[in-house]
Amino acid sequence: MSNPSQSKNNAPLVVALVIVVLLGLGIALYFAFFATPVKKAPAPTPVAVQASPQPVAPEATPTSTQPKILGVHQVVPRDTLWWISDKWYKDPVLWPSIYEINKAQIHNPDLIYPGQRFDIPALVGTKGNLSQDDYSLLAKGYLEAYRVYKEAGKKDASQYKTAGEHYQAKASQ
Repeated sequence: MSNPSQSKNNAPLVVALVIVVLLGLGIALYFAFFATPVKKAPAPTPVAVQASPQPVAPEATPTSTQPKILGVHQVVPRDTLWWISDKWYKDPVLWPSIYEINKAQIHNPDLIYPGQRFDIPALVGTKGNLSQDDYSLLAKGYLEAYRVYKEAGKKDASQYKTAGEHYQAKASQ
């Protein structure tokens, strides 16, 4: 038979064991329900732009007010303009072009939201050989980002101004 004094000595150990088990279970449940799963975001689905069936004669006075649209990107959780630019252009540094075209719905380039749909401007040149129009759009985007970041007090805002001025110079070459 067991001695009653021995089982009383084990009571604190049993209580501590139950507390540890419950604490472990609580932590596991917390992470199961509240932790954000790490998943790779799905690749954007490009939206095809229909070409007109008949060749179109060029306009007498070329205008570069609105670039052609390559496609539309719907923002998913964890998207950033940098990431979207990398997916569409294979070059994240071109994100200000996307920002500039969509600035009516993007008030801060650091804050985009799932469900937003952004037009993706087509490059006139290529990733490695941007056109003057591409540089111009990029410059406008960087300078707009500079304006927003400066207003917000972002310490590195001047870097965006420098980049914008650099691309402005390239656009006028």
